[in-house]
Amino acid sequence: MSTAALLLPALLLLPSLLAATAVAEGRTITVSPTCQGSCGGVDIPYPFGIGAGCFLKGFEINCTEAGGAGPVSLIANTSIQVVSLSADPPESRVLLPIRWQCYELNVSDHSLVGNMEDTSFFNHQKNIPSQGIYRISNKHNMLFVLGCATIGIVKTFESRTLASASGCMSFCRSATAAQNGQCAGAGCCKVGIQPELTSIVFEFPNIRKEMPQMLNHSPCDYAFIVDEDNYTFQSPDLRHMDRTRTMPTRLDWAIREMPSCADAKDAADQYACKSNHSECVDSTNGTGYACKCSQGYEGNPYLVGESGCTDINECDDQGKYPCWQPGICANNEGSYDCTCPPGYRNHDAKIEKCTLLPSSFPLAAKISIGIYTSIFSFVRPREISFVAFKY
Repeated sequence: MSTAALLLPALLLLPSLLAATAVAEGRTITVSPTCQGSCGGVDIPYPFGIGAGCFLKGFEINCTEAGGAGPVSLIANTSIQVVSLSADPPESRVLLPIRWQCYELNVSDHSLVGNMEDTSFFNHQKNIPSQGIYRISNKHNMLFVLGCATIGIVKTFESRTLASASGCMSFCRSATAAQNGQCAGAGCCKVGIQPELTSIVFEFPNIRKEMPQMLNHSPCDYAFIVDEDNYTFQSPDLRHMDRTRTMPTRLDWAIREMPSCADAKDAADQYACKSNHSECVDSTNGTGYACKCSQGYEGNPYLVGESGCTDINECDDQGKYPCWQPGICANNEGSYDCTCPPGYRNHDAKIEKCTLLPSSFPLAAKISIGIYTSIFSFVRPREISFVAFKY
C-alpha cells in the first residue's frame, strides 16, 4: 500500500481532530462566548458566571427580572442584589438591608414600647452560606448605629453559641445635637466589624423606656453595615429612614476549597490561577486564596491567552507610569524603560528629570553666551572710565 493511501484516512480525520482540540483548549483559554457577559448593567467576569459551565464552583450569579425594573444580578440562591463584581481585586459590591426598631408610646405609663422587626441580618433568602466564597469586608465596611438613645450590637454565632460581638451607643437629647456629616456619638455612632462575617444578628437593648421625650425627633433605632465611603450621616435620618432601604456593602471573596496558596499549588488540577502571568495571594478575610496579575500585567488571572493577564503598555499612560521629558519611553514585556537622550544624564528618568550635560549646550546658546560676554567686557571698562572722569 502506498504512503499516500496510508495517510488518506488520517487526513480525512484531521478536521475533526482539530475541532476537538479547539474545544478542549477553549475550556481552559476563555469562557465560552455563549456565556452571558453582563446582567442589569453589571459585568460578570470569570470566575463568576451565569448558567451551567460558565462559572467556577461557588461563583454562580443569577440574572432575574425585578418586577418591571429590568434584570438584576443576584448571588445565586439568595435575594442579595449585586452591584459590581471584580476578578482582581477579589471584591463584590452588594446591597444589604438596614435593620430597625421603632417605638410607640404606652399611654398607660407613658413609657416606650419597641416594635421590633426580625433582626437577623440575613434571613431566609438573604443568608450568605458560611461555607461559601463570600465574607463581609472588615477593611471597607463599618457598623453604623442611628438613634438618640440607642445601643446597637452585632453578634456572630457558631453552632448556636455566641462567637463575637461588637457595637456602639448613640445619644442626643434634641434634634439639634445631631450634626450632618458627624458620626461620633451624637445621634450616630460607628464601629469596625470583625473579619470572617457571613450571617450575623443585630440587637437593640431597650434603654429608651423612660425617655418618651425623644420620640418626636428619634422614633426609631437603626443599624446597618455599609461601605464607609458610601454613607454620610444626615440628621433627617433620625426622624425617618425608609425601612426598605438597602446599603452598598463590600464583600471579600476567595476560592475556599483550599486553605492557602501553598495547598492550592500542590493540587495542580484544581489550581485556579491559570494565566502564565498571574500570582496566588492568600485570603486576608478567612481561609482560601485568590489570583492577581503579576506586576506589569493586567486582565483576568483566571484565564489564559489573550483573555488572561496581558502586558501593560506603560508608555501609553505616563500619568501612572512616569517618564520625565525629554526621557525616551520603551515598553518591555512586563515592564518599561525610560532613558535620557544623548547629551543628557540621570540616574533614573522614571523618578527625576534628565539634566543637560555642560558640554552639550546647543551651538546657538554657546554663540549667544560668547556675544554677551564680549559686549559686557567692552562696555564695562568704558563705564568705569566715565565715572572716574566725572569724579
